[in-house]
Amino acid sequence: MNNLFLKPISLADWQLVKISGEDNQTYLQGQVTINMNDLSDQSALFAAHCDAKGKMWSNLVLFRRGQDIYYIVRKSVAEKQIAELKKYAVFSKINITMEQNLNMQGLTKELIPQEIYNQLDDKNCFTANNITYIKLPLPEVRVIMVTPEDLTDDLLPCSEWLRLDLQAGYAIIDAENMQSLLPQACNLQYHDAISFDKGCYCGQEMVARAQFRGANKRGLYLLAGKSDVLPSISDSLEYLIEGNWREGGQVLAALKLNQSNDIYVQVVLNNGIDINTLFRIKGQPDSKLNFS
Repeated sequence: MNNLFLKPISLADWQLVKISGEDNQTYLQGQVTINMNDLSDQSALFAAHCDAKGKMWSNLVLFRRGQDIYYIVRKSVAEKQIAELKKYAVFSKINITMEQNLNMQGLTKELIPQEIYNQLDDKNCFTANNITYIKLPLPEVRVIMVTPEDLTDDLLPCSEWLRLDLQAGYAIIDAENMQSLLPQACNLQYHDAISFDKGCYCGQEMVARAQFRGANKRGLYLLAGKSDVLPSISDSLEYLIEGNWREGGQVLAALKLNQSNDIYVQVVLNNGIDINTLFRIKGQPDSKLNFS
């Protein structure tokens, strides 16, 4: 392991949201794609929050701390996503707020204390001494630590956590891509983020249709290669087919990996594109990307 990773990683590009009140679980059951009855102190869940057409406002990581439910979203979508989540809450006893009293940081496997690692062997979440630990399994075991302590000192940049999320295949939904993608177009079904038998929730009919009637034709992919510049979020790429460059795809995230112009690009593409297809960034004929 590179010594670079012997420090915690900042999660400043992500936002922690708190849902308190006696109706928090029942309210979320009608709003998100996962069965909230599966949420517990020892079981964090991936989920999506969709509009009535099944298009995602955001994807989420949900967990419990005591009687309160929390979720983690990209900071760029938080304000709009919270406003949409509140729309139907007028008759429910809940309060939805951006959490100001807790902080987050990411721990790679080498930084997870052995006693914490052992406790996460048969669960993916627990809280001890007012600190919550959430285990993510990919690309290798890592932990989000949620604590009231100040975590602003000596952290690696958010880009390091983004790199790990890209390698893990976790969709990055920023503001530019809100309300544009079904959960299945971001492979959320492969992360157990969609329940197909829980009953009604916002967008449920369209999400179910995509699953059972083949309405979704797209998937999430990671491209790697070289480029002097990064593509813009929500932009499309170009790919070579039968000797011609064709525009396609929807960029979710792009990251420069080092000083040698190595980059990652997370993109939603039509399924079935040949794995040997060559991609490039629009307007950058010298760029070169392949499936990672």
